[in-house]
Amino acid sequence: MPFSFTWSGVLLLINFIIVLIFAIRVLYTQRNIGTAIAWLIILFVFPVGGILIYLLVGEVRVSKKRLARTKKMIRFYDEFAEEYMPSKHFNPDNEIPPTFRGIERMAKQATRLGASSNNSMQLLSKTDDILQSMIKDIEQAKSSFLLAFYIIEPEGKINKLLEAIKVAAERGIHCIILADDVGSAPFLKSEWRIKLEQVGVFIQTSLPVGIMQTFYGRNDLRNHRKILVVDYQIGYTGSFNLIDPVLFKKDTGIGEWVDVMMRCEGPIVLEMAAVLYADIAVEDGVNLQKVKDYLNQQVTQDSGLTPPDDGNVIAQVIPSAPEQEENIIYETILCAIHLAKKSIVITTPYFVPNEPLLLALTTAARRGVDVTLILPKKNDSTMVHYASRAYFPLLLKHNVKIARFDQGMLHTKTLVIDGEFSLFGTVNMDMRSFFLNLEISLAIYDKEMTKKIAQLQQKYLEQSEFITPKGWRYRIKLWGLVENIVRLMSPLL
Repeated sequence: MPFSFTWSGVLLLINFIIVLIFAIRVLYTQRNIGTAIAWLIILFVFPVGGILIYLLVGEVRVSKKRLARTKKMIRFYDEFAEEYMPSKHFNPDNEIPPTFRGIERMAKQATRLGASSNNSMQLLSKTDDILQSMIKDIEQAKSSFLLAFYIIEPEGKINKLLEAIKVAAERGIHCIILADDVGSAPFLKSEWRIKLEQVGVFIQTSLPVGIMQTFYGRNDLRNHRKILVVDYQIGYTGSFNLIDPVLFKKDTGIGEWVDVMMRCEGPIVLEMAAVLYADIAVEDGVNLQKVKDYLNQQVTQDSGLTPPDDGNVIAQVIPSAPEQEENIIYETILCAIHLAKKSIVITTPYFVPNEPLLLALTTAARRGVDVTLILPKKNDSTMVHYASRAYFPLLLKHNVKIARFDQGMLHTKTLVIDGEFSLFGTVNMDMRSFFLNLEISLAIYDKEMTKKIAQLQQKYLEQSEFITPKGWRYRIKLWGLVENIVRLMSPLL
């Protein structure tokens, strides 16, 4: 029978070859098995759209210019540590509990930022307390303050903070704001930006998006950090974006957002400043020299950058970014879970684990560790809501406790191990936080401070309901099907 030539057949063959080429690329470039399988499903089920999506967000692509500036940032961290961080504060190895010394060394090797002693910390768990404290410190600033936030929404209670920034700048205080181009789009396009720039506030956009950026790197890499540094003496970080928790996403019906921040004094504030300055400088090659010149100018002043001895908390700043060689916060979380002997308590708004994290949690429970997850009952992300529920049966089977907070959108991100070590910051338990976003966490090697975080977790538990294996098993079966279908895409969430 002679071969029958048709254009539709040729196009089908070309399409198959292109999909096959991309499938091979997925197998070579995606180290995570779950992610690779998810992309293969997308490519073969939606060949045309799947290829376009993969080109946009399939791989962690960072522009060559940004990579070059990132290499300079690594040297900047080294220089910052050597020139501005007093060595007496940054060598507390013997004071760290032996079980967790490896975490400190691993993180320091990856980020150049080690643990420091003589810090004091105040846990702020109510929005009004957070904003009042931040506004008060900004109003009392003597020389400078630096802000980096994923979301800045100029409405409601946040207008008071923006007004405090404006007044401080008018009296000559040096101010820098680093705002994510997507998360803070309402602020960057608002009258507030114009007002603040008119009084001398320097506003830098982080990870700008656009058609041209698509050709050089991914548009969905986001700066998820939340940092405020005042006079190099006071620092804040945690889960709180600059939002009014009542007004933000109020139409979704999830309730008021529940967040926390840690107010810090002591040497650790310098590490927060280093992360913030590095983020500013990496956005523009000119900024790096400006940052160095400004820091040198500060050092020549009487106050310099030397922080006071404010307390006895040993802690460490751990920043992560997609261009780093190691996924250091993800590795730290896994390491901490494997080190647990008695208990693990995690609070996170978005729980979409990969296989290593899921295995770490279930094996911990199987070896007798009391493992508890505290998640919001309602979620602003429908995909995450269903994807996370797909993991509940396996977790419950291995005696992992799952509590669902029903008093609002629990946005707090904390991890407490054995009541002795804690991680506190911006990191969600999902692939985006682990591998794509710029994040920041505090590793806290202090029992008393960790105890306060554990007490906050306990308050969340008192406002939560536990899922029982029996109750979960007798749900409507259709939901299980929906959850498992969405779970196939979970490595991409």
